[in-house]
Amino acid sequence: MDPPRPTSNTSQSSELSTFEFSSVESESEDPFMLLAKDVKQQPFTTNTSLQKSLERRQRELQQDQTRDQYLVFTSVPPEQSSRLSDDRSRTSKYCRFSFNAETGILIAKIMPNLPHELAIRSFDELISLELRAINARRDMIPCGSTTFTIGNWKKEADCCWAPATDARLSFVMEVGLSESARRLALNAHGWLETYSSSVKLVVTISIKRENPEIILSRWELVPRGYGVLTRLSPLSARRTASLKLSRTNNTTSVTGESYMNGITTTTTQLDLPFDKIVGRPPHKPQERDLVIPERELRIFAEDIWRQQSLL
Repeated sequence: MDPPRPTSNTSQSSELSTFEFSSVESESEDPFMLLAKDVKQQPFTTNTSLQKSLERRQRELQQDQTRDQYLVFTSVPPEQSSRLSDDRSRTSKYCRFSFNAETGILIAKIMPNLPHELAIRSFDELISLELRAINARRDMIPCGSTTFTIGNWKKEADCCWAPATDARLSFVMEVGLSESARRLALNAHGWLETYSSSVKLVVTISIKRENPEIILSRWELVPRGYGVLTRLSPLSARRTASLKLSRTNNTTSVTGESYMNGITTTTTQLDLPFDKIVGRPPHKPQERDLVIPERELRIFAEDIWRQQSLL
């Protein structure tokens, strides 16, 4: 039996169809390059200097001296990027890298602390449990933070999955501090809109540091607005669902909206389209959209808040 679907109130709304940056920006330039321009850039000098910069930013994040997870370096040699993203590198344990070989730009996202790692691992487990529940586990390959080539970029997600049939990336998850919401959005646009990308679905998880609040957003490709003149694809990335996990008076609540085709529907669960993850429509008896129900979302949030000492 399928899990219960959300009760809903519908209204004409476009609240979730846009996000922190203008459509002009997203249509005129590579979103990953916009992300690089959003951060103060520093030239690459030596491997030692770069490593020290990454380690210093991690310490600053751990000590709450900054909320900025991103560093951008210019003129980085390709072999340096390969060394950094190698699983044997110490920086690979707390950094995710994006590298453009044509421009020599390296974007480093530094994971601040254990709660963020827990969010990645816990969400990965929730997806694995759902794939088992719908008898689709063998249809998918969990790729973790494997480096993939997307357009001119070599990029690591926080967690990602690919259909077993062709191993082309279909589903990506990115997590960050709430102060990085715009940059998480740029990452979602990049994964979905960059030419040659096979990604069809992105989930971003934004974690507040000072109080128990987490925002989960679902991003998909949808038709561009009527009358928009562009030489790019007729599809663009949009946030199609947003859920707020929060805690007040010792009670954890989940509130959210799903936005599709101009209709906003209230929801307390995260729905993930089967066809966009697995790469085909469901046709076996147990197959259906993946659903992370409200109860699991509450447990997910409370585990993170305990690590943050907010519970």
